[in-house]
Amino acid sequence: MRSIGSALNLLLVSPLYFVWTVVALDLAQTPCTTLVQGKFFGYFSSFAVFPLNSSLCSWIIQNPDPRRYTLYMKILKPSGVCDHQHIRTYQFDSFLESTRTYLGMESFDDVLKLCDGSTRFAFLQSNKQFLQMKQTAPPGVDTWPMRWKPTKAQERDFSVEYLVVGNRNPSKAACQMLCKWLDACLAISSSSHPCGIMQTPCSCSGGEVLDQASEILGFTRKKEDCYKDGIYLENCVSSPKDSNGAEFLGGWNSWSAWGDCTKDCGGGLQTRMRSCKPLPNEGLACEGVLEEGRLCNRKACNTNGRYNSRSQSLRSTDNRKREDPDELQHYGYPAPQIGDPAAEEWSPWSVCSTTCGEGWQTRTRFCVSSSYSTQCSGPLREQRQCNNSAVCPVHGTWDEWSPWSLCSSTCGRGYRDRTRTCKPPQFGGNPCEGPEKQTKFCNIALCPVDGNWNEWSSWSSCSASCSNGTQQRTRECNGPSYGGAECQGHWVETRDCFLRQCPVDGKWQAWGVWGSCTATCGGGTQRRDRVCYGPFFGGETCQGPKEEYKQCNDRKCPEPHEICDEESLGPVVWKETPAGDAAAVRCPRNATGLILRRCILDEEGIAYWEPPTYIKCVSIDYRNIQMMTREHLAKAQRGLMGDGLSDVLQNLVEISQDGTSYSGDLLSTMDVLRNVTEIFRRAYHSPTSGDVQNFVQIISNILSEENREKWEEAQLIGPNAKELFRLVEDFIDVIGFRMKDFRDSYQVTDNLVLGIHKLPANAATDITFPMKGWRGMVDWAKNSEDKVTVSKSILSSGLSVSDDSSVFVVGTVLYRNVGNILSLQRNSTVLNSKVISVTVKPFPRSLLTPLEIEFSHLYNGTTNQTCILWDEND
Repeated sequence: MRSIGSALNLLLVSPLYFVWTVVALDLAQTPCTTLVQGKFFGYFSSFAVFPLNSSLCSWIIQNPDPRRYTLYMKILKPSGVCDHQHIRTYQFDSFLESTRTYLGMESFDDVLKLCDGSTRFAFLQSNKQFLQMKQTAPPGVDTWPMRWKPTKAQERDFSVEYLVVGNRNPSKAACQMLCKWLDACLAISSSSHPCGIMQTPCSCSGGEVLDQASEILGFTRKKEDCYKDGIYLENCVSSPKDSNGAEFLGGWNSWSAWGDCTKDCGGGLQTRMRSCKPLPNEGLACEGVLEEGRLCNRKACNTNGRYNSRSQSLRSTDNRKREDPDELQHYGYPAPQIGDPAAEEWSPWSVCSTTCGEGWQTRTRFCVSSSYSTQCSGPLREQRQCNNSAVCPVHGTWDEWSPWSLCSSTCGRGYRDRTRTCKPPQFGGNPCEGPEKQTKFCNIALCPVDGNWNEWSSWSSCSASCSNGTQQRTRECNGPSYGGAECQGHWVETRDCFLRQCPVDGKWQAWGVWGSCTATCGGGTQRRDRVCYGPFFGGETCQGPKEEYKQCNDRKCPEPHEICDEESLGPVVWKETPAGDAAAVRCPRNATGLILRRCILDEEGIAYWEPPTYIKCVSIDYRNIQMMTREHLAKAQRGLMGDGLSDVLQNLVEISQDGTSYSGDLLSTMDVLRNVTEIFRRAYHSPTSGDVQNFVQIISNILSEENREKWEEAQLIGPNAKELFRLVEDFIDVIGFRMKDFRDSYQVTDNLVLGIHKLPANAATDITFPMKGWRGMVDWAKNSEDKVTVSKSILSSGLSVSDDSSVFVVGTVLYRNVGNILSLQRNSTVLNSKVISVTVKPFPRSLLTPLEIEFSHLYNGTTNQTCILWDEND
């Protein structure tokens, strides 16, 4: 396609040069554009693509497939001096700016040099999908377009030929053209003008297309170069120049075709000739044989037949000018014999054909016949050998050339050479003429130049004005070019620096603990101190006070009647203690912890001692089991298996059956059961039926009647009985969902009966508890009138029966005497039934049918019966 914009005047500016870089290939913004697609060979002139009255024109060629084809170009430079025209050449492999690649600007500037008049041609090769030649505004020109300078058109014009060649199996015609370009490119290649054709898919032999290359280039070789038989010879002796300055070499022309054989049979001789092209004003300049012969028609002749015979001799030249015609007799031209023809006499023997070595002499005769005489008989010509005692000189002769050597360089301009050996002359012969070594150029690819680092920059200033800092210095990589390797090493270096020590201000350390109060009552003071660390290296001292005071024990000192007197109870001595405080002494030797005893005021304001409490005392046996359980929990939390948990439960069953010594033993036992429940929650800890039975038995043991007073003491520091209910419910939740089958489990003890029911929602039935017919049921539960009824309608997730796959766990517990430790008795209120616990997991959707619980009264004659409910979800 070609679109011409408005007429523009363009001024060519010097020099004309090509730059390879990445720009946007935007056809829409170009006033005139020529796009070449689907062509494999073509030509254009700069006037056709970049007219004089236009500016910012461009010419674009598209490679159909860069993986399969390569684009080659030959540029004929302007014959005159480059005008002030700015033409850029770009190559792209993609329209997308983020994925474009390009060949370095420096490398192609070294190859093209289109304004360098020392060579008429420039060649280049492109493996990208698009190649563009485009006019651009010259730098420093404010207005564009500019007008062309009025120079001669033929001196300003340049032309471009392009050729697209397949990388595999290129056509013969394309290779013929490309090999001509390659040979021409190589012929002008030098270190200052490298060839721009890097590689070809064709097999081109050096020197085979010299005539075509010479025709393309129209060049004359440098004075120091010679070219012969397709080979460039360096350091040879060149011949004088003619009047036009053209180089003219003297020497032998090619041999002529072989002549006719001198005999039809019996062995004859064929000859061929060559001519010498003399140098001007120097006569003959050739040495060697002017004419040479070879044997022919060697088959034997028929004795009865006749055969034709032709006289023949060979000629040679000895580099002398022949001005005496008589000397022709020495070179095989026989003269007629003068005499009486009738005599039929032989002429004298000719001079020997050689001046040295074995030669031949000939003589002839003529037959003169008349009407009365007979025909002549016998040969008209005779030959004989002639020997000469002089030994012929043997000139030196060359052996065959050796094969061409490998190229001296794998890139850039290299050389290949070959040599030959001279067989030495003998008997005064001439030495071998001509060069012993021939050399020609080879390799056209530009050598890769590895990147090299520039000098390091100066070290930067230290990053810190004091103490430890860092300094940096950088360097830049120069290159690489032509596929060379990147620079190796780091572009930045860092080192430590230290200008001076930074001043460190003093820093207060943490406050010490408060000292003892100066008074036990009535107001005193306490003091605490702190230490200043530092300062160092000229820093500031610590700001603020070193000491701090506060008031303490500001309550009024008690009156003598408000102080409990010192008292001894057995081995324990209770020190004098003011009302409102508690005294503490160590627990007995079989326990750990402290015994606490409070001093309080009576209604008249007189101080007295309360009974001591042992809630902080834990027997050694209970303490050991508590510590072992905590170790098992720590392992379970780390995902480790621990053996011996069943043994711990069994030991606790035995100890708790013997009773408890202190209220702290009850709290320690609850801590053990709580930790065991957490261990059972882990998937890799499966409780056995024995573990479940021991767990329930331990709860029954601590609920025995003999522990009633200890439970009352434990209730002083919190609702520990309520915590017991929550502990049992968590145990039911863990054990119920760990049960593998849908079944019921009953645990019957002296102080409680526990039932666990696991059942699916879509096959649920009503649950009645306790099952008095259960084997092993204790009498107090069997004879009890207490009963719990759980309707199956409660166990519903809201889905239809066929789609409901929910699983419910229902736990029911009937406590025998837990009401005695709940401290619900008042002057007018009494707990008049046993305590029942019901647990449903997961939480049911709604209670459409109420839970039915029947209680039997413990005492008769009571009034105002009320049902009390604890909801553990609140």
